[in-house]
Amino acid sequence: MRECYRFVPHSVTAATILSASLTGAAFAEDTVVINLNLSETRLSTSELLTLKPVVNRLYAPDTSTVTPNTDAGPYSPGVMTQKGIVTDTGPRAYGSFGIPFTSTRVQDGDQSASGATLANLLSTSFPYRTIGKLSFSAGYCSASLIRRSVLVTAAHCIQSFGSGNTAYSDYQFIPGHYGAPGATAKQKAPYGIWNWTAFVRPASWANGTDTGSGAARNNDLAVIALAKNTDNQFIGDITGYLGYGWNNCSFVSSPKTGNLQTAAVSTFGYPDLLDGGAIMQRTDGPTYTTVVGGAWQLWQGSDLTGGSSGGPWIVNFKSRDPVREGDAVAGTASKLAVIGVTSWGTSDPNAAKDNYSSQFRQNAQYPNANYGGYGAGNIASLLNTLCNKRAPGGGTYASQGYCD
Repeated sequence: MRECYRFVPHSVTAATILSASLTGAAFAEDTVVINLNLSETRLSTSELLTLKPVVNRLYAPDTSTVTPNTDAGPYSPGVMTQKGIVTDTGPRAYGSFGIPFTSTRVQDGDQSASGATLANLLSTSFPYRTIGKLSFSAGYCSASLIRRSVLVTAAHCIQSFGSGNTAYSDYQFIPGHYGAPGATAKQKAPYGIWNWTAFVRPASWANGTDTGSGAARNNDLAVIALAKNTDNQFIGDITGYLGYGWNNCSFVSSPKTGNLQTAAVSTFGYPDLLDGGAIMQRTDGPTYTTVVGGAWQLWQGSDLTGGSSGGPWIVNFKSRDPVREGDAVAGTASKLAVIGVTSWGTSDPNAAKDNYSSQFRQNAQYPNANYGGYGAGNIASLLNTLCNKRAPGGGTYASQGYCD
């Protein structure tokens, strides 16, 4: 039931208002209500915290036949800024499919970017701190932890498509990085800088046979194991790590979403065109499954451009579970999971914005439903290959605890 909140003048009781609304009474015109008794007794903080929500007593209409609008409507959209200026909402806010999205800095509150503040507080909280900047010999990408000491990023952050045994080098991961002007050394690397110890990318990416066309490929993803730090710690024991999903995890298709495979997805990364790549960015919006040039893809409206490659696409993103009341339960797909990483999109900051990810899924290159207990498809196969690799010191990466 939809809840409605209204201002109740102190000169009229709530019961009177409720009675009037149920009998169909209405004001002749919009009315300004002014408080003429500013000295009246107010509720204490403890009393305010005990108040219960007001619930609309009107019955909920039948929504079983409700369908989405396909027409934008007869009126022009607009938005009001904080300075009282109406700005147009032209095509820069969404891609050619008309996918709406929002982007924001991962920064604590309405603070300046200066390192003298606690502006990095949010990016150093879980689960944001599992995401960071991945630097290497060719530049930088974004990446996220999906096992105790294993990152997922894009394959094109490991090597160019079809480049064989020629890969980049000197991989280093900086979780929770915040590098705005004036940032302290601690803010730039709040959990230190972690060196890589092994990586796995799809052979079909290395040899140039991966299904797809141009930048759209089935398997633009890779996994990297990070070495322990000088205190013999795994990175995930300090920052935590994310789950991952495959085969359209959390996507739904119903008349309410135009019978399209749709999921609510949050994407993260360090795009150079937003804050110069110095601050983590977040985009939220609907994501769709599609096929481009024969390659299975995820499709989202986004302005996270170069530098955000390899950054995670996360379903059910949340930092803490609420305590549910009234026998309420979470949905059937309530687990936070990485389902892809940023692969490609337009680099023009003012063009219609779309981004794409290779789906974490079974496909022509990775058809199996189970790879060593790590799940199905490409993401599971890469993890299985990495984790069963013999590691320095004896045993496999899995047996040594990297893949927990």
